[in-house]
Amino acid sequence: MNRLVVVSNRVPLPSQGSHAGGLAVALDGLMEKRGGLWFGWSGAVVPGAGSSSVCVQHEAGVDYATIDLTPEEHERYYNNFSNAVLWPLLHTMPEAMQYDRRDAKAYREVNARMAATLQPLLRPSDLVWVHDFHLLALPAALRQRGVQNPIGFFLHVPFASADVLAAAPENGCAGARPVAG
Repeated sequence: MNRLVVVSNRVPLPSQGSHAGGLAVALDGLMEKRGGLWFGWSGAVVPGAGSSSVCVQHEAGVDYATIDLTPEEHERYYNNFSNAVLWPLLHTMPEAMQYDRRDAKAYREVNARMAATLQPLLRPSDLVWVHDFHLLALPAALRQRGVQNPIGFFLHVPFASADVLAAAPENGCAGARPVAG
């Protein structure tokens, strides 16, 4: 049986006790029954964490592999681009977007760093299952690194219509409120 590799923005670490997040609740049982690798952000914000170092915990047949974010990555990738651009856009509220090209750059860089960190952990027969808008750029970053594994993607929010997506800042900034950058 192929190993399942779940990739999510946050990883529900067993050392942190019960999991309130919907993804963790939905997949914990599957991962414990099937085993595999769960990869993503630890939830920690650590100065100087921007390397490809990974922390791996093992429990109940599951390897939990995480990276930390720097304070700037947390602010730009997570708070600003993921939550102040992508979240409003995908929820059909482009007028609420607050775009800064530095945040978009940080978003791409964090997705690329996650791909660089995940790649050496992958086995040739792994099935990679990427979750949600925080990691929209991750499958392409894995492919750019030569990863050939099957990659699935699940978006946990509505997918906006073409006219709303046209308001995305990288598509001309229509409807976005640009900020410094």
